Amino acid sequence: MQHTKRKTIRYSVASFLLATVCLSNVWLVSVNAQPPANSQPIVSTGVVVPYRSVALAAKVMGRVASVHCEEGSTVKRGKVLVRLDEAVLTAERASAEASLALAETELKHKTKLKDRMQRLVETMAISKDRVDDAEFEHAAAQDKVRIAKATLDKVKAELNEARIVAPFDGIVTTKSVEIGQLTQPGQSLIVLEDQAQLKFETKVKEQEVVHLQLGQPAIVTVDALQGLPSMVGTVHKIIPSGDPVTHDFFVEIVLPKQNGLLPGMFGKVRF
Repeated sequence: MQHTKRKTIRYSVASFLLATVCLSNVWLVSVNAQPPANSQPIVSTGVVVPYRSVALAAKVMGRVASVHCEEGSTVKRGKVLVRLDEAVLTAERASAEASLALAETELKHKTKLKDRMQRLVETMAISKDRVDDAEFEHAAAQDKVRIAKATLDKVKAELNEARIVAPFDGIVTTKSVEIGQLTQPGQSLIVLEDQAQLKFETKVKEQEVVHLQLGQPAIVTVDALQGLPSMVGTVHKIIPSGDPVTHDFFVEIVLPKQNGLLPGMFGKVRF
């Protein structure tokens, strides 16, 4: 009887220990099943920007002859926006063309002379030195033609630079040029923006950027468009180099088209 009671006690203790271990495992599993921190939404602020923006600058010195746009103007690719006075450059082109024609005429004469000397030396009518001189003069005439062509190409390029042309369809957002103004090389005259596609630029912390990837959807809300639904954009760019001071990383999101959405508007993005 006592043996049976001791056996029952041992079974009870074993069952208690087994139950304790199982409960411990269940508790550990429940703790480990908590969602990771990176499953929380990443929220940051940013601003709407155009798809591309360019500052058109003068490459040559000149006086502005005409301006063919205003701030807010919509322009097409290839449209002349600013034209500089071309009188001096036109005269330089005429001079360069005349110099080239003269050099080509001289080259033709030197070519004929060289060929004649080569035929005469074969008949022993002249010395080899005369032929060498003719070949030297012919080579010099060829160099003169190359120099004249380069000068003409340079003047033509400067004439092209006297016309500031729109490189793409866009909207003029800044115009800092007037007729009669004297431009300097590198001076910005027009800012052109391509607003056909808008983007949202933001910065995220280093702990958050590791959870982002290209093509990932992002929900963007713009404060100025109250009452309108949030836009779903796509992560287009993640700059893999952060600010060493703030530890922020630049992220760019391509936005869908939305009426009333303009560059410069402030908003929030949630990944």
